[in-house]
Amino acid sequence: MKILFDTNILLDIFLMRDELYKSSSLLVDYVVKGKMEGWLSGISVTTIYYLISKALTRKEAEKHIGSLFEIFHICSVNRVILEESLKSNFKDYEDAVQYQSALNSGLDGILTRNKRDFKKSTLPVYDPPELIKALKVLRE
Repeated sequence: MKILFDTNILLDIFLMRDELYKSSSLLVDYVVKGKMEGWLSGISVTTIYYLISKALTRKEAEKHIGSLFEIFHICSVNRVILEESLKSNFKDYEDAVQYQSALNSGLDGILTRNKRDFKKSTLPVYDPPELIKALKVLRE
């Protein structure tokens, strides 16, 4: 299963916030162990770097971004994706870009802690507990 990780999932992990920290961390562990493919939109990488460099040190931010490159595939963001995102009915442009990145990369779904952001998605959208449950069902 190829899943796009929304920016907020990784921020929860790096900044150790929210009650979904443990389940989000477990899903990253699934990616590390090859139980599923983890993907990020190219815009997520820049957003994550910016935000964690404000909360942590620049050196820590660089270390975390380096770890993302070792673990995750990165969806391209190009003019077509950006234009399609503008035409979409998404309320938030950044969410639209992530969605279009996932769609154009042939991914199977999106992982987020805020499913409302992806109401217009034609791809399945999961929160961390739902994806863990779906992956367990696939293995049975």
